[in-house]
Amino acid sequence: MQLRLSLSAVLATALLVGCAHPIVITPDVSQIDRTEVKPIECNVGYFISQPDREKEVTTPGGGGDKVRYFPYKELEPALFKALSNVFRRAYPMNSALDAEAIKTKDITFVFVPEVTTDSSSSSAFTWPPTKFTVNLNCKAFNREGKQIWESKITGNGEATFSEFKSDLPLAAKRASLKAMQDFQKALNTAPELRTK
Repeated sequence: MQLRLSLSAVLATALLVGCAHPIVITPDVSQIDRTEVKPIECNVGYFISQPDREKEVTTPGGGGDKVRYFPYKELEPALFKALSNVFRRAYPMNSALDAEAIKTKDITFVFVPEVTTDSSSSSAFTWPPTKFTVNLNCKAFNREGKQIWESKITGNGEATFSEFKSDLPLAAKRASLKAMQDFQKALNTAPELRTK
């Protein structure tokens, strides 16, 4: 009897807590285009630490469930695309102050992103989030390691059941795309980054 009660309690707790569904928040990078970009003729680098690349985040979904994903790893292709659209070349770096890479690749600026995310859902019956937020705080450093620019971007995305039933992380992808499109605009209009 005691064992049965214990098992019932564990099962009830599991049902209340829900589970964390894996999703991928990478947006369609082809939608980060160069249409209104005035290119900056210099090479840049970006640094994402290995712990950040491997960091898995869990945020709320619907129906008491949650979603889990790897924000840095999954946003990296879009970050690379935005930087590559604005600058001549973009390179991943092993550290923000990698003097060897800065010299051999003729890197003018190094970008270091910080990403936070959140999600929610208005649905009590489906687990994908109906709202998603991507906050991108990115700093740029010159060759000497001095911070010369910073941008704080928030991308919001929403999706209804009729939209996401064929693309479950749609709200997340929309938020990611908006954040990276706005990031590209911020790069493109920053006077501090136009050294030539």
